[in-house]
Amino acid sequence: MTSASEARFEFRVWAERLDAVGDRLRALSECVDVRQTAETYFVSTSATDVNPKARADLLDIKVLVGARDGFEQWTVHCKADFPVAAALLTSELFPLLGQAPPLLERDAYSLPQLVEVVASQPDLAAVEVTKRRQMHSVNGCVAEISDVSIAGRDVQTVAVESTDLNALRQARRTLDLDGYDNVSYPRAIRSTVGGRFAER
Repeated sequence: MTSASEARFEFRVWAERLDAVGDRLRALSECVDVRQTAETYFVSTSATDVNPKARADLLDIKVLVGARDGFEQWTVHCKADFPVAAALLTSELFPLLGQAPPLLERDAYSLPQLVEVVASQPDLAAVEVTKRRQMHSVNGCVAEISDVSIAGRDVQTVAVESTDLNALRQARRTLDLDGYDNVSYPRAIRSTVGGRFAER
């Protein structure tokens, strides 16, 4: 587990298009990597301080450990390979999502089986997210612009991350992000799927 002192601070913004910010980012730094992924996020109507997702046969749960000067600090809470033990889902995933664990009849759950369980809960959702992330560096901070599809809706996000808050403040100013709200993946996904929780 990453200690709180080692956890990165993050500032993330969203819009249908972020062309002006993207142009500034690309002018400051060449793209150093492109990453394409398909992920499943587990979101709750009651919790935005936890970020559980499944990617590449791994359940990865991060939690929010602090916020300073508009930046959020996230750290890894636990990781587990699929199939994931029911005991871990009962003791970690569902409580962190602010929900009482449902009755689990299996000893371990594959990703499709976990998605089925989550989808059966009225205050939870399993949301498919695809990403194409272009990775850069600004003022020594990790920076990215990403094309993201959340449950079929296409949006863009720009983020800067670092353990160094002073460097992050400068990177945020350099990219002219000071006028934006910091919105994490769980909050953006919950906002996107909205009333679909109750409609299922």
